[in-house]
Amino acid sequence: MCTLVLLEITAKSAKDKVNSLIKKLFIATGAVTLLVWFALGVRPAIVVTLVIPVVLLMTIFSAWILGMTIDRVSLFALIFSIGILVDDAIVVTENIYRRWLIDNKITIGTAIDAVREVGNPTILATFTVVAALVPMAAVSGMMGPYMAPIPVLGSVAMMFSLFAAFVFTPYFIMKFVPPLNVLHKMHEKEEREGKVLHAFFHNTITKLFNVKFYGMTFMVGLVVAFFMSMSMFYTTAVPVKMLPLDNKSEFGVVLDMPDGTALADTASTLHKMAQVLRNVPEVVAVQSYTGTAKPFDFNGLVRHYYLRKNSSEGELQIQLAGKGDRKRSSHEIALEARELVKQIASDAGANYAVVEMPPGPPVLRPVVAEVYGPNKETRRKLARDLTELFVESGTMTDIDNLIS
Repeated sequence: MCTLVLLEITAKSAKDKVNSLIKKLFIATGAVTLLVWFALGVRPAIVVTLVIPVVLLMTIFSAWILGMTIDRVSLFALIFSIGILVDDAIVVTENIYRRWLIDNKITIGTAIDAVREVGNPTILATFTVVAALVPMAAVSGMMGPYMAPIPVLGSVAMMFSLFAAFVFTPYFIMKFVPPLNVLHKMHEKEEREGKVLHAFFHNTITKLFNVKFYGMTFMVGLVVAFFMSMSMFYTTAVPVKMLPLDNKSEFGVVLDMPDGTALADTASTLHKMAQVLRNVPEVVAVQSYTGTAKPFDFNGLVRHYYLRKNSSEGELQIQLAGKGDRKRSSHEIALEARELVKQIASDAGANYAVVEMPPGPPVLRPVVAEVYGPNKETRRKLARDLTELFVESGTMTDIDNLIS
């Protein structure tokens, strides 16, 4: 029954993540459409918006051919690529309109020549982006396969966007041809906006070059702003992390009683912890596993939790309410849970750890020290000394060692 509950909640969490990314995919598409609408007009916005699903469909088909799944990482790759895959279509659209304005007439021949005119620089720009993305696919270790869909599908999307810009974009433009008077109005609007921007930047930059006070003030302000931003890393005003904290629907508590502890004593300690954690408002379910491992997840696969079979070992699996049904994040709740069970573990003389699901590939521990030495005694002494240093640092919790 516990396993079914765990699988059901995990499946719901994964479904919510995918639905959230699909929603953001539509939001990103809508944002690009509105921006093009504001800058170029209704018809170019329609053309660019029609190109986006064409490219995405071809990219998803390529994912199927390459044996990739449409998961959270690959969906992120598609969202990431939307902002850059419309560049080629915008360049082609603007140049066709420009050539029609120069000729003062709308012809298919002019549209074809306009595409040819921007062909080489558009191809070069696309290949440059692909060249910047592809090396990420060569990353080794666990992070490489995990992040591989981003460079692979991002590059595929860029190549298809180039194809769509040369094939589909001119077709859509000819289907939504604006009258010449509309093109002239668009051109006049662009000229007015250009004059305003030119006046603003010309006046600003001219003062920076010609008035020493403005120039020196700008330079000093730039240097001060740079060092102030860099100081945020030192003061931890901006924490530096490999991946951001995620708001998951679960976390766990791993309990290690003293070696040789009876199964009943381990179960009793876990029961006390479970009773305390059930009083947390956001907790909806607690599963207890004594002398055996819970159905292991991504964390358990890397940290080998499935090997926990001793009578002195146990785990708690805590399920939380959905993100929309609570105000606190799972990390904030986990921090509270650590304090709630601290005294219970201390009374039992046990080591414990509150384990959160990582936003990306898990690691053995956030901080790991591997000790090598000529003999067992030296290694054990150094391991104990390092453990004491970690404890005395005051910045680490859930400290434990494994001495062979």
